[in-house]
Amino acid sequence: MKRAIEKKLRLGFGVVVVVMLLAGGFALYQLNKSQAALRDVPEHELNATLAAFGIRANFDEMLWVTKNILLRGKDRETFYKEIETFNYKKNRLETLWMPMLERILAGPDVTDEQRKLYDDFKGAYAAFLKAWEQALPVYQAQEQETADAIMKGRGRHVAEPLIELVRSLRANTLQNMERAAARTCSAVGIMLVAFIVAVVIAILTTFYIARQLATAIEGTPKVKRGTKR
Repeated sequence: MKRAIEKKLRLGFGVVVVVMLLAGGFALYQLNKSQAALRDVPEHELNATLAAFGIRANFDEMLWVTKNILLRGKDRETFYKEIETFNYKKNRLETLWMPMLERILAGPDVTDEQRKLYDDFKGAYAAFLKAWEQALPVYQAQEQETADAIMKGRGRHVAEPLIELVRSLRANTLQNMERAAARTCSAVGIMLVAFIVAVVIAILTTFYIARQLATAIEGTPKVKRGTKR
C-alpha cells in the first residue's frame, strides 16, 4: 500500500511538473517572438517613413529650385545658387535616402506591389531628371519660355507612388503588430490552460491518495481486533 501511494504521488505531481514546464517553455517562446516582433515593427516603420520623408523632402526642394529659376532666371547669381541647391538635394536623395529605402524594400516582408510603387516613383523621377537636363542648357541660354515649356507639369505627381508606398508599409506594420498581439494572447491562454490542467491533476491525485489513506486507516482497527481474538 505504501509503495502504491508513493508511486501514484510521484506520477501525479511529476505529470504536473512536466505539463507546467512544457507549457511554460512554449509560452516563453511565443512571448519572445512577440517581443522581437514588437521591437522590430516600430524600427522598421520608422526607418521606412524616415527614408520616404527624406526622399520627398529633397525632391520637393529640387522642384522648388525649378520654380525659383522660372521666377528669377534672369538673375545669374540666383540662377547658379539655385543650381547648386538642386545638385546638393539630388545628391542627398540618391546617395542617402533612396539606398536606405531600397534596403528596407529588399526585405522578405515587402510585397511585389510595394516594390512596384517604388519602381513607379523611380520612373517618374527619372523622367523629371531627363526633362531637367533638357531644360537646363535652355535656362542657361536665358530662353525661359522654351525651358518652361519643357518643365511644364514635370514633378507634379512624382511623389504620389511614394505616399502610397508609405501607406502600404504602415498597413503591413499594423498586421505584424496584430500577429504579435495574437501570439501574446496564445501564450497567456496556454499558460492558463496548463495551470487549470495542473490543478485538476493535483486535485485528482490528492483525492485518490486521500481515499487510499482513508481505506488503509479504516482497515487498521479490523486487523487489530482480529489479532486480539
